[in-house]
Amino acid sequence: MQTAAAAGDASRPPIELKLRPRVCTLSGEDTACNTTVRAQWRSSRNESLCLLIIDQPHIRHCWENHSEGVYSVEVSFSEDLVVQLRDVELDRVLASQAIAVIRQALQLRRKRRPPWNIFN
Repeated sequence: MQTAAAAGDASRPPIELKLRPRVCTLSGEDTACNTTVRAQWRSSRNESLCLLIIDQPHIRHCWENHSEGVYSVEVSFSEDLVVQLRDVELDRVLASQAIAVIRQALQLRRKRRPPWNIFN
């Protein structure tokens, strides 16, 4: 049997969350991404919610009865960064996105054979 609250969640329109940048590339000597993360969300109705960054509990920004919001913050991270929008009680995840960390290879790949040549 479905409760009234659960029935309301089933018809709840999705919340769109966009992050910039989407990827952070570390070069050979870099150990962490130091960048400004810009989170932008939008809903078709007014929402009361909070933006959280997982593994960085000091970063939290909340909105009361808004249909959209933007938040920018300077962060430093060495693993994938997960950003979530949750209800004000922080019980339910309403939207989630991640910024992937890509480490560039330190060595260039050597060719296994010489390039093909018609005259050899």
